[in-house]
Amino acid sequence: MIRPIRPDDKGMLADGLRRLSPQSVQRRFLTPKRSFSRAELRYLTEVDGRDHVALVAENPCDPLRRLIAVARFVRNKEDPDTAEIAVTVGDSWQGRGLGSVLGAHLAHLARNRGIWTFTATMASENTPAHKLMAKLTKQLRQQHVGGGVDELTLDLAA
Repeated sequence: MIRPIRPDDKGMLADGLRRLSPQSVQRRFLTPKRSFSRAELRYLTEVDGRDHVALVAENPCDPLRRLIAVARFVRNKEDPDTAEIAVTVGDSWQGRGLGSVLGAHLAHLARNRGIWTFTATMASENTPAHKLMAKLTKQLRQQHVGGGVDELTLDLAA
């Protein structure tokens, strides 16, 4: 089940981070991270739905109601046609196409809000994320910025 994130998802989001493998955390945040601060949880869950859009995926068959994926974009204030995208899928759900579904939903929502370019910063070795971004556009630019990090630019109009 895919839905917009809600302010009351703070606990589920914090739990989701704790359940990610160290490799998945490193790929998402480019550094080890085991918990969110209160301010981070507020920022990540109390979104406006226009300039900051976040979707979550839940397994409706899970009685514990745990998040299995989170995807978001945040509009660039200096360049309002551009937003940064980030997608995180729980380890046991990776490789099943969930990231692609969430990415496609975000691209659709972004275009409806006048956003025509996504940017993404990711580890150079994060092949699954690179493949996911390539699926969202026909025009993908990649730049290695050093330190094992790549900057990607996706043309959503392509």
